[in-house]
Amino acid sequence: MFRNGVFQMISYVKGLISEINSESVVVETSAGIGFELVCSTNTLRRLPDPGTEIKLLTYLYVREDIMMLYGFMDKRERETFINLIAVSGIGPKGAIAILSELTVDELCMAILSQDAKAISRANGIGGKTAQRVLIDLKDKIALEDMGGDEDYADTKQDESVTTEAAMALTALGYSNMDALRAIKKVEGKDTMTVEQLIKAALKKI
Repeated sequence: MFRNGVFQMISYVKGLISEINSESVVVETSAGIGFELVCSTNTLRRLPDPGTEIKLLTYLYVREDIMMLYGFMDKRERETFINLIAVSGIGPKGAIAILSELTVDELCMAILSQDAKAISRANGIGGKTAQRVLIDLKDKIALEDMGGDEDYADTKQDESVTTEAAMALTALGYSNMDALRAIKKVEGKDTMTVEQLIKAALKKI
């Protein structure tokens, strides 16, 4: 999971969904105030129907000429957004574009596998910017962070084993993201040798 402590004046918005647009959702609070929150496509797809109560975490982006409120389903997406806008060349629009193209887990896998092409598929994100994402965020995530699995929160798998296993799987023709996704699903991987991890991961593909 991405981590970055940032103070937020508005932590979340809770109320009834008034309308869902192509890039935002309007939430009407009990005070009768409608907040428009810009969201990723992945978040918008997960929203319930209008008229349903919802609680969305928020990030208030303020600049001299603009003030916008962004909405997120969970802490992981908000923290990822905060880290993305800290990357040189990426503003809120670019961060939302990346989170619309990739889920948080998919972005984690792209960074771990150094897959700039996957990130550059996001609208408005070029190859150089995607490379900056890989460089700036590579030390902020770990395989255990994907999916929010608490079982692995306090463990330290030998990264060389994971890397070698992933390289072996890509040599067999699987994509970097597919290889890491399969490795993630393997139970007890932190105690396995490279050969054992490869065999176990192949059963997950």
